[in-house]
Amino acid sequence: MAAFPLLIPLLATGAATAIAGDTIRKAGDNKKIKEILEKNKMYEQMLGNPTGGFGYQTGFGPGMELPLSGYQSILRYNQQMSDQQRRALAENLAVIEPFTDRAKRRDFERNMAAARFRTQLGTQQGLTLQGQRGAQALAQDAQRAAGTALASNYQYQ
Repeated sequence: MAAFPLLIPLLATGAATAIAGDTIRKAGDNKKIKEILEKNKMYEQMLGNPTGGFGYQTGFGPGMELPLSGYQSILRYNQQMSDQQRRALAENLAVIEPFTDRAKRRDFERNMAAARFRTQLGTQQGLTLQGQRGAQALAQDAQRAAGTALASNYQYQ
């Protein structure tokens, strides 16, 4: 029991060390990021800006609703491309439709032929089995009749 109170400060010290270690690691990561950014700036100064200092503007700003803004031209372009693709899809579907209809018709006919074949096989099997059972029943009746005839004509002594 006496050792238990001593463990509490040790555990608290361990947790504080872990938190401090995590903070130090994060600070080190931030320092590495800063170094990488500084190196990139240095390389950019040595090699020059790859875009020649031209800032790529998206056109998405205060004037994006104006008729000649970049956003509006992008929107018009996308609408024209959508219209073109929709027309091309409609034309392609019109060309493809006879082929798909013919393929579906052949598939349907093939399935129907298979169903007819299964039905015919089932019917033939049923008729064969019925004929075999009928022949067996006739044979049993004949045996029974022959046994009865023998027994009735037999003379016991």
